[in-house]
This record gives sequence, C-alpha cells and structure tokens, in this order.
Amino acid sequence: MGSADQENESAASRVSSRNKTTSFAIVILLVVIVLGVSSSQFYSSAPLDFSGSGPVSFSSPVSPLGLRLILTLSATSIRQYGAIRAWMEVDNTLDQNVSTALGQIDANISAWNRYDFFCGINIAESLAGFALFKGYYSSTNISRAGSPLQLAPLVSTTCPTFPYPDRVVFKPMSSLLATPNGPRAAVVLNVTSEQCVSLSPTLHQCGPSTRLFGYWNTQSFLSLDGATFRSPYFQYLVPGVYTLVAVDAWGQAIYAHFDVL
Repeated sequence: MGSADQENESAASRVSSRNKTTSFAIVILLVVIVLGVSSSQFYSSAPLDFSGSGPVSFSSPVSPLGLRLILTLSATSIRQYGAIRAWMEVDNTLDQNVSTALGQIDANISAWNRYDFFCGINIAESLAGFALFKGYYSSTNISRAGSPLQLAPLVSTTCPTFPYPDRVVFKPMSSLLATPNGPRAAVVLNVTSEQCVSLSPTLHQCGPSTRLFGYWNTQSFLSLDGATFRSPYFQYLVPGVYTLVAVDAWGQAIYAHFDVL
C-alpha cells in the first residue's frame, strides 16, 4: 500500500475542476449516459456524507516513466447509510512532457469497467480503473476476493464503443494529457454509485452520483425505470471493511481500505 498524507482544499478543488473538464454525455436510443457530471435533481436520493474520520491519500512509487498513481478517500470510516467520496488520478511528476506508447488494455481494468460504469464506459480511456470488494484484501490475497461489487446497474440498452489509445502524452507536473489528434483530458476517475432516472416517458439519464454509498446485488439486466437507487436490487453499504483497488495502465496499484460502522 502507498504512503498516506492529508488531503487539502486546494487539491480537492483541482480534482473537481479536472473532472468537470473531462465530463461528457452520450445519447443512445433516448438514453442519456452521464459521465462525471453532477445534477442536484439527479442525485437527490444520495445520502449525506456521514463520515467518522478525516480524509487520506495514498500514492504508488513513481514509475520509471515518472508517473504516479494517487488514490484519495474522504474518510477511512463512515456510518451505515453514510457515503464516502473517493477519486483516483495518474500524475506526471516530471517538469516535462511524458510520451508513452500503449499495448493491450490492462486485463483488470477491462474486466472491472463493467462493474463500475454504465456500458463499461471508462472516461479515463481505461488508462486507470478501480474495483470495490467487501472484505480486507491486499496484493497477496486479492485472487481470493471473487468478483467486485457492482457499482453501476446492468441496463437493457445499446452501448457505444471507444477505441483504446495507441499513445498518450502527459503534460508536465499534472494528470492532464493530450492524445495525438484528440481532445485534452485528464486521467482522473471518481468512485461512485450509479443509477438511471426518468426525465420524461421517453428519456432516461444514467450516470454516477457524487459519492459511493452502495452497490447493485443483481447481475441481471434491469429496465431503465428499474435501475434507480430506490430499486430493491440496490444495497447500501453494510457494516464491515471494504477494499478499494486502484490500478493504471503502467502496472501501478494501490490497495486502500475503509470501514462502514
């Protein structure tokens, strides 16, 4: 596990700003899949952030390329029916651009995307990914953890596909990147519970909430109307210890833990 240090307000503001710049929406068959954008109406059913401890950050060692994986939790313990904020990013620690070619998508990230995002769409272009497990795990016993918790419901809709980039270029001293002939973005991901809500009889909005507070306890495909946090298939985090694993395309990994009391 990486070293821990205190989160500060300026860091939270910086990460929030990056998330907004990397957000986008896709409309398919009158279904809006929202990635990284918040709405007070959409998330009104999310619980308050009842935390029992302070924020903490974990970081991996700096890779030979000069990249570092960072995972931040708003708390290491929360009360039952409370919520936790968690986000991860890959930073370039050097004062110059870092250009790196990519091979095949990381097998863990590819497998975990379907548990974490609607349609498995990872807004960090699968350069980073995460998984949430019930129980205490580390790199030595993660193989016994089984499948991750399902943070995004499986819904019956047509999903788009996006190509995995061949190469990325990190800007100096930041998580910002620019792919050749592509938009400027950042390798930043929020860890949240996801749902769908009905905006009209023919339009649904699907996407993340602002926090992590529960998961879906079914692997069956749900209707769009049945994929809300009020569904009997949505389970608030039960008391116990949880392991959040963050990985990136360069083989870096962080195992962080929090308790639900």
